[in-house]
Amino acid sequence: MERVNRILSDEKYRIYLLKNKGPEEYRIFCTHDLEHMLAVARLTYLLLLEEDCKFMTQELAYAAGLLHDIGRWKEYQDGTDHAGYSAVLAATILERAGFETAERDLIVKAIAQHRNHHDQEEHRSPLSKALRKADGMARLCFSCAALKECRRLDKRPHTAGLIY
Repeated sequence: MERVNRILSDEKYRIYLLKNKGPEEYRIFCTHDLEHMLAVARLTYLLLLEEDCKFMTQELAYAAGLLHDIGRWKEYQDGTDHAGYSAVLAATILERAGFETAERDLIVKAIAQHRNHHDQEEHRSPLSKALRKADGMARLCFSCAALKECRRLDKRPHTAGLIY
């Protein structure tokens, strides 16, 4: 996972994580920090294994998970869709990390599609589907202090039947 380590040590990647941290410092809802991105990366890989996607490597899953929210700060700043913006930022980081063009294209598309846009469903790769599902599963809604105020609760796959 040498290329994943290059992502984690990339100067721009670290800057984007810090940019996410600023507007989320006092946020009571889910945050988009390294812990969240690692959880999404792990779950993405597990979901791909469950689907028996042998052509999807651990490195591809982790790269997508680690990069999927790096543009979240831009959405806070001016309302830009963070999925599309994260995909743009991810492309250059992936190139510096040594991912081939076809790999970068696959990862960038998955990142751009990780939001809940049902009109894209039939055009999703296994990586894209796994990343989107993992992003929803990575939240520990059952132990969240802001559960009553959450507008995303009904969109989380593991929150059905929660009483708050």
